[in-house]
Amino acid sequence: MLRAHVRIAIVAATLFVAASVNIDAQLHEKREAKISDSEKPQNVKGGSSFQAAVPYEKAYAGALNYLKREGYTIDSAGVDTGQIITAMDIKGGYKQTGTRVQVTCIKVSDDRTSVRVVVTEQKRTKLLQTEPWGDAKANESESSKIATQIMAAIGS
Repeated sequence: MLRAHVRIAIVAATLFVAASVNIDAQLHEKREAKISDSEKPQNVKGGSSFQAAVPYEKAYAGALNYLKREGYTIDSAGVDTGQIITAMDIKGGYKQTGTRVQVTCIKVSDDRTSVRVVVTEQKRTKLLQTEPWGDAKANESESSKIATQIMAAIGS
């Protein structure tokens, strides 16, 4: 009778340990997914816009070439969508700031293009474990500065 109780206790302990390991693995996967999702570009209001007196393709190519010349890594770009998104530039040690540039070109007419530039910043803490990035916020002064430089590069 005692042996049966010991066996039941061992089986119960084994099931408990297996269940807790499975729960820990699921929590870790959820945390990693949350961190990964927080790294993705977010649409934000604000930024700086201007109208370029050039065709859509020229404005898009000029903006893309400007970002490449300045050393930005392009995360995604599509002439069909009109969007150019740079990879996040991360600065800091324990308190990190991630910055990325998002450029959107919109065809107004055959010889006119609207260009919107948004420099976004996100913050996070990286101590014993990496925290997810906070919400993206537009840096208006940097957006305006880069928009002016893109405008000059396009030749508007």
